[in-house]
Amino acid sequence: MAAGLLSEATAQGIDAWHLASGTLPTASQPWYEVASTIATLVAAIGAIGAIIVGIFTIRQRADADARSQWWSRVQWAVDLSFDEERSRRTVGFEALALLARSSLARAGDLEFLRGLTLEPLAVVSGRGDGPFTLDDAPAPTDRVSSLSHRVQVGRDEVAAAQLRAATDAAQGLPTPPWILELAGTRAA
Repeated sequence: MAAGLLSEATAQGIDAWHLASGTLPTASQPWYEVASTIATLVAAIGAIGAIIVGIFTIRQRADADARSQWWSRVQWAVDLSFDEERSRRTVGFEALALLARSSLARAGDLEFLRGLTLEPLAVVSGRGDGPFTLDDAPAPTDRVSSLSHRVQVGRDEVAAAQLRAATDAAQGLPTPPWILELAGTRAA
């Protein structure tokens, strides 16, 4: 029965697509109206594509700007971490530890920041591997106490250990226990 309807419709000039869609072709619609409709559809698709490309471009530009600002802060903090004055070095290492925790820090950046801690931590390791006390803590008296057997460290060295712990954590690397102990050193 369906085959009979299809052959009858074909005989009348109606193809299967028009029959399935429920529309009838109109002989009165000129070709330029059809072309105009198609051109409008193509233009709309092109505009949607341009909007999508624009959104991705803006997002990429924002990410690049954020990364550039992050790197400027890293450069500032690195300069401080090499300063002669201990308090300025402390600020530099503390700032670097915060920057290492940022989502903008990439694996290579974390390796670079981790490398900045090698020299200060080697100096501390040469003096001993703990327990630690800040060198601005009160000096021990003449009698033997738990403070008299502690390794004296500066706040800058503690901040370097905190940076090392932050970079190791961000990279999923184990931090040596003595560095974690140093990173947790507080004033007595």
